[in-house]
Amino acid sequence: MNRGKILVTGGRGYLGSVLVEALAGSGAEVVALDRVPGEETRPHTRGVRQLEADITDPGDWQSVLAGVSAVVHLAAIVGDPACGVDPDRTWDTNYLGTIRVAEACRQQGVRRLLLASTCSTYGYTGDEEVDVWSPLRPQSLYAETKVLAEHYLLSPHDAGPTPCILRFATLYGLSPRMRFDLSVNIMTANAVTDGRIVVYGGRQRRPFLHVRDAAAAIERALATASWPGSLVHNVGSQRDNHRMSSIAQIIAQEVPGTTIDIQEEVVDTRDYRVSFGAYARAFRFAPARRLVDGVRQIRDAILAGRYADFRAARYSNYLTAMQAVQPNPAS
Repeated sequence: MNRGKILVTGGRGYLGSVLVEALAGSGAEVVALDRVPGEETRPHTRGVRQLEADITDPGDWQSVLAGVSAVVHLAAIVGDPACGVDPDRTWDTNYLGTIRVAEACRQQGVRRLLLASTCSTYGYTGDEEVDVWSPLRPQSLYAETKVLAEHYLLSPHDAGPTPCILRFATLYGLSPRMRFDLSVNIMTANAVTDGRIVVYGGRQRRPFLHVRDAAAAIERALATASWPGSLVHNVGSQRDNHRMSSIAQIIAQEVPGTTIDIQEEVVDTRDYRVSFGAYARAFRFAPARRLVDGVRQIRDAILAGRYADFRAARYSNYLTAMQAVQPNPAS
């Protein structure tokens, strides 16, 4: 189905590279905007225009919004460790960058803006299952920037784009721009290569979602003529709300011989269990994959030798951020 011209910020990222391929495959004209250089992060898909630019500098990319029917805003510094490397840059990218994207949409007459947010905005919920009306208790800089970005988009603006905010569960699974700083991905890789999984804390809950199901959820939202109900939705799999210790057990079952080292003395204040029923009903969407499916895919990819260097910096947002702030010895 052709959905017009769509701009995807962060189009070479972990989710963005999957989404761009899916949108182009469905007949959409896609512009993938990202500041990340390098051929290895570029989806080689017909119908995709690659644009190397930074969302914090709209002068470099605002003109491409002409004729765009929707913007999917994924560009951000993602993850708690990566955000902590340079907090000022994190605020400039995640919060002020969202404002600049929204303002560029307003000036160019783009009517729909979809923001990728995160369920980590709930922070700590105890035993309560939360929905979009529950209080937000961000426990990290990353979550704080997303809370304020959401607030900005939901506040009244003259003639601005209509926002749709999707709070995603923690992602996992294979992607053209692979990440091994995500819990399921790295725990599985460690199980295969080291025969050991380390779990910090263990009792804290997380919801999980395959990266391809996250892309499918965005596709479903874009295909909807008008966004129903609330402008904010939780997106994840109801059956994949897990304690971190349970994740380790699932992986160990798929990688026989794996030992689990639970370090209970480590306290992780991020603990949330999320309801995803509202999005499923509003958009008639159900994730097609289970967490165990992603574990098997990653296990098989590691065993096949596809990621022999999975600990390399390019697979980690944190290590990549550290490289960006370190002085160049040659300069």
